[in-house]
Amino acid sequence: MPKRSPSLFQRHRPSWSAPVEFLSFGLYFLCAVLLVLSRIGHGVLEGARDELVDLSAPFLELASVPAIEARRAVDRARLYVRVHQDAVGEVDRLTKQNEELKQWRWRTQLLERKVAHLRKLLHAAEEPALVYTTGQVIADARGPFVRSALVNLGRNDGLRIGYAVINGDGLVGRTVEAGDSVARVLLLNDLNSRIPVVVGPRGARGLALGDNSPELQLGFLEEGAEVYAGDEVYTSGSDGVLPRGLRVGVVAGEPGTFKIRPFADLNSLDAVSVLFFDAPALKRTDPEIVAGNRGPLSASPDAAPDADRTAAAPAPPLPPVAAISPATISPPIAGQAQAER
Repeated sequence: MPKRSPSLFQRHRPSWSAPVEFLSFGLYFLCAVLLVLSRIGHGVLEGARDELVDLSAPFLELASVPAIEARRAVDRARLYVRVHQDAVGEVDRLTKQNEELKQWRWRTQLLERKVAHLRKLLHAAEEPALVYTTGQVIADARGPFVRSALVNLGRNDGLRIGYAVINGDGLVGRTVEAGDSVARVLLLNDLNSRIPVVVGPRGARGLALGDNSPELQLGFLEEGAEVYAGDEVYTSGSDGVLPRGLRVGVVAGEPGTFKIRPFADLNSLDAVSVLFFDAPALKRTDPEIVAGNRGPLSASPDAAPDADRTAAAPAPPLPPVAAISPATISPPIAGQAQAER
């Protein structure tokens, strides 16, 4: 009987196939044993697994570096896209705001010309120009019943008690104590602060009362006064201490419980300007003026009490644009402040 020839697979079967099959079977068997031991929680296997994890940790950490860098690159790309989108939106917003400010500037200039023309026709007396100097808030004296701040300006700089203190947003308070180089400012929201104000376009008169809270109370309104939420509040100047037209805040709340939300952030004051406004009330109450001594404002101790104050006072440094702006003062006073600059 003739022999059958081996198949093609058998003819070309490599010589090392048998050891490989044996090794594969051994690995499968070992995996099965390890799986069973891991399920029953054998201590030897757990120790070996911990050792294996410790040995493989550096290699795993090295292998994860590309993935970490790729994730960081993706995060940076997302951040760049988000910042770019925010920047584009901010540019659009600022462009629109700039156009609106240009329109308001044109309207303001038109109103200033009309006011100047009417004053000329009526032969109205010119309001005194406001001189000011700028300093820094160096300390906050806050407590349960006190809301005040210290500024690095004093009588040597021309300050007196009762002067108005403003920043780029509006009225901050008034000076209540003045040393040679430091002055204390009573903030608007102090319990002892009482500021006569006019409210809204109808000019309703009242008082801005501090109560040690972030907002001011609006009290002592005229009978039948038309006041609405959103009306802007300005100083009236009827107290004879503060100049009229300084921005105070905006009306908030409901009728009967109206509040004034100050324009100036009284909790984060930095640069402030002090307005040199010698009101009649201040001239009658300031000890130096009553005694006939101009104090540090005089050019010499023998200077005449009636000498021009602005000529005797040292030239105050001009504040930055952000410290005092036409928006801080009413239109008539704003024009005078611009002329001073």
